[in-house]
Amino acid sequence: MADFNITVDTTPMARSVDTAGNHIVGVNAAVVAMNAAVIAAEKASSKTICKNVDNGFFMLVKSQISQKAVAAYTEMTSKLVVLQQLNKSLDRVKQQMEGDYHSIAKRYAEHFNSLNKSLETRVRELDRPAMRLAEIRKNMIFDRLKDDGSMLFCASSEALPLGQTAFAGKLKQKTRDTMLTLSESINEERSYSEKVDSILIKREDYSDDSDLRYLPAIFFATDSLLNPDDSIESVYTTDVMENSGPLVSEINRVQNDLLWTALDKDEKDAIRREFMALCEKEANEERLAKEMLRMFDASSWEVLKQ
Repeated sequence: MADFNITVDTTPMARSVDTAGNHIVGVNAAVVAMNAAVIAAEKASSKTICKNVDNGFFMLVKSQISQKAVAAYTEMTSKLVVLQQLNKSLDRVKQQMEGDYHSIAKRYAEHFNSLNKSLETRVRELDRPAMRLAEIRKNMIFDRLKDDGSMLFCASSEALPLGQTAFAGKLKQKTRDTMLTLSESINEERSYSEKVDSILIKREDYSDDSDLRYLPAIFFATDSLLNPDDSIESVYTTDVMENSGPLVSEINRVQNDLLWTALDKDEKDAIRREFMALCEKEANEERLAKEMLRMFDASSWEVLKQ
């Protein structure tokens, strides 16, 4: 059998294999680079998405908190107005209760004072000799205001003239102070009586059968802060009466039937002059006095028709 020796040149195939290997290495590097790029892109995208989600959630929560804060502030303002109205109502009730307390205390004080005087009179009548003896002892021994004056009359003839002169001067000084005090008391009583007589109705101005009496009262109406269509009405009177409740109730009952008219210019000018005198006397600051006058000029009120 014949033998054949064939030589095949594989150089081109080897070159092709080397070229393919190089391409495979390049493809492998490209795949690795693409994988790294994809991972980096996915990581960046996830960070961006998370950041946007966080910002959106934060803005949503912030918006909800702001809405709740506005609602809570509105409710707080309305509650504050209600509390202010209740505070004013409590102040009026407090003033009324204080007035009732003072009137009741005054009435009971007068009652107990009359009882004390009555009991003192009865005790004095029962123990007249003992009370008389105690009064004499008090005047002669324990009354310190008369000790120095009595020494002038009780001094013996051996006392020095200088001492008698000093005691006489002291007695005269006390007598002068007493007379000045009595004079001031009489002047104050006369001034008070003149002021009271000037504001009271003279007896000859009305008949004996008439029950007509005048008492000062102020009917004050203010707009309600809760309801603009409503008004708060108050009646203020002086403390001349021990119990002004019936007077206030009667004014509230007939206030819808009262005929109001604008205040006369001459009367308002007279009131303004008195008000200016009070401001100049009481107000220590010029700015405060000017502000009070400005508010007085800006205000207006009505009076009842005759």
